[in-house]
Amino acid sequence: MPESIMDYWKFDEADLGANRLGQLTEKQKKYLVGEHKSQRGVFIGVGGVVAFLFLCLPVLLIGSRVLLPMLLSGKPSDLQELIPLIAMGGFGIIFIGTAVLIVGAVVIFYVIRARKPAELAVLTARGKVEYTWGTKRVRTPGSSVRSYEDVRVLHLNLGDKKFEVKEQLQEIIQEGEEWSVYYTSYPFKFLSAEKR
Repeated sequence: MPESIMDYWKFDEADLGANRLGQLTEKQKKYLVGEHKSQRGVFIGVGGVVAFLFLCLPVLLIGSRVLLPMLLSGKPSDLQELIPLIAMGGFGIIFIGTAVLIVGAVVIFYVIRARKPAELAVLTARGKVEYTWGTKRVRTPGSSVRSYEDVRVLHLNLGDKKFEVKEQLQEIIQEGEEWSVYYTSYPFKFLSAEKR
């Protein structure tokens, strides 16, 4: 026998009552604030790692390919040997400029995402339940063949809203039934739901 929607999404009557009024309970607020901090920390961490790698990688490459052999041989080298990209002429400047732009854009993206405030407004989707299948591209780190793969995902459609859900939900919220679903957009979380 399938569990109830309250057990599945972990909410109670107080949560549902507040969500009907477009409000959050203290328990829901606390959870969402914690989720937002966690997501923010991830974005700041990834942006920091990208910036750190961008700053350290050239130093390590130049140090291992130029400075270390120079120190081991005991012979001073001229500037073109010390900075190999200058010896490459215009290509080196274009390469450095492109790398700075790409890494800068990535870091700015993560900083902007980290600074995005939580949107704790209660949103509602109402309508007749319809399930559809779609595909989504997911990264596959460590794969030597492809860095991504397309996976099949289930969508819950309510009115004009579409949500990616797990197949188990089909046992609880039946296709063709009328439901109201309450959720937040950032961080995204299903708050509660009720059959109409």
